[in-house]
Amino acid sequence: MRILADVPAVSVEIKSLRSGDYAVGDGAIVERKTVRGMHAAIIAGTFWPQIGKLRKSARIPYLLIEGCDLDEGPLAPEAIRGACLAVADLGIAIVRSSDTRDSALWLGRLAERRQRRHSRNRPAYAQRPKREIGFPAAEAALGCVPGISVVLARALLRHFGTLAAVVAANPTEWQTIPGIGPHKAKALAATFRTPQTASHSPRRGEWRDPQRPST
Repeated sequence: MRILADVPAVSVEIKSLRSGDYAVGDGAIVERKTVRGMHAAIIAGTFWPQIGKLRKSARIPYLLIEGCDLDEGPLAPEAIRGACLAVADLGIAIVRSSDTRDSALWLGRLAERRQRRHSRNRPAYAQRPKREIGFPAAEAALGCVPGISVVLARALLRHFGTLAAVVAANPTEWQTIPGIGPHKAKALAATFRTPQTASHSPRRGEWRDPQRPST
């Protein structure tokens, strides 16, 4: 991110990371997603594996979500917010930024904060064991669909294998799961198929798979 060069007291070193986009010191790693990029990654099935790698390799993981409108993408408002809550439940701090410059300021502040701290100063709540990633996060996302209980979310995931496969299925396929009838299938369809025109974004209808520039 070139604008990092304009942030005071920040020096940038470019290198490969096992996970995430920025290592800001003291074992803290930041995964940066634009709002559109997060929508695209969830639908493509790449988001949760990235989150899993982040938790495994970072002592202090962060997810930085860039963009003012969380609904600027094809996922329904309930689904994208459910994903954010699932990330937080996994012990990953979420940082929201308005644009690229704001993201750079957040990264600079995180680097300053983390590089002057040591592990012995971490509060007790930050030293809790990390929970296993996988179905719990996907269950939480599906649980935001009206009428879909934890039991039904688990049944969907057992049958289809991944959250991405559940999203890609059609109402007829969903109804093969015991307990999911026409009404619940309609709720799933409304959540996963809500068109971008339902968003309040001033650029609605223009969503596309983002190509994030390399740093």
